[in-house]
Formats: sequence, structure tokens, C-alpha cells
Amino acid sequence: MNKQIVVIGLIISIFGAYLFSISSVTVLSEFDNIPVNSFITYYANVTTYPLPFIDYRLELTNNIKGPEYVDGELIEGDIIHLFLFDPENYDIFKRCGGSRQGDEICREWKPIVERYNVTGTYKKLLDPESEQITAVVWNKDKTKIVQNSISIRLESSYSGLAALTLIIGLLTFYIGLSSETKIKQKKIIKKTNNVRNK
Repeated sequence: MNKQIVVIGLIISIFGAYLFSISSVTVLSEFDNIPVNSFITYYANVTTYPLPFIDYRLELTNNIKGPEYVDGELIEGDIIHLFLFDPENYDIFKRCGGSRQGDEICREWKPIVERYNVTGTYKKLLDPESEQITAVVWNKDKTKIVQNSISIRLESSYSGLAALTLIIGLLTFYIGLSSETKIKQKKIIKKTNNVRNK
């Protein structure tokens, strides 16, 4: 066994695994039952990126039951309204109860994302330089509780490089371990030759 190669392989493998683990970082992940005619607010802090100088993209995914065919009959899916706010606009939205009527300020709130009647899976790329994102999931159905899941993740473009680094590290580690067998085989051959010469 070549200990130096084994240690080098182990270090490269650990570094590759670390890179891979932070190539996708979840900043928000929630699953909730949204009460009838109510909204739930989520806060996602995106203040520090796992690795500096690496490009990340910010991706929102919202999942809710979509329309589906059951025994040839189309069953309607659940519906929610989805909003994403910066802190300032969320404060106006909350003070106005989500309404754009009444005081003049209530006609001024502007979401980053405003999607009505969302069903199934909805994905959206967001500004990766955002510091805080406030998500509002609103069930306007007055008769049915709706199950909804929402997540916001930082996705990097270096996951392939991280996987390659991990593979190289594991191969180097294996080469370091397997070199012991070759050395032993050479020693056995030399001993056998020496015995025959005598």
C-alpha cells in the first residue's frame, strides 16, 4: 500500500464530496395544509452563498395536486395563488390584507412573482442576488383545505465538476491501496527466484 497516494486520494474524495454537497442548497422547504380562504407566509433568507465566486441560480418550485384522469374522467386539481415579495412590498400587502382596494398605498404593492390559479408543479428562476424572499401561498377556496409544498434552492453549475473530483479521488485512493498487492507479488517472485538459484 502506498500511504501517500491513499492519503491524497482520500483528501481529493472528501473535497469532491464537500463540493457536491453544497452544489445544491435548500433555503426554504415547507409542506403545509393551507386552511380555507387563508394564506401562509414563508421567509427565505438568501444572504450568503456556500462558495464565493461561484455562480448560483435561485430556483423556486411549488407543488400542488394538478388535474388528472381517473377512470377516463378528468378530476380537477387544487388551486392556490402564489406571490413572492421583497420585505417592503410584503409589508404593504399584509397591512392591506392582500387587497388592492381602499387606501392609495394598497394599490401600490408589487410582487416579484404574482401567479393566480397555480396547479401541479410550478418552477421559476429568481434573482440570485436577492437577500430575502417572502413567499405567500393563498388558498381562496372557501370549502376545501389544500395541501401544498414549496421550496427555494440555490443551484450551482459546478455539480458535474464536483462529481468528477469525487471520482478522481476514489480512483486515486483505490490505486494507492492496490499498489500493495503488486509490491507483494514482486517480492514473492524475487524470493522464488532466489530459492531456485540456490
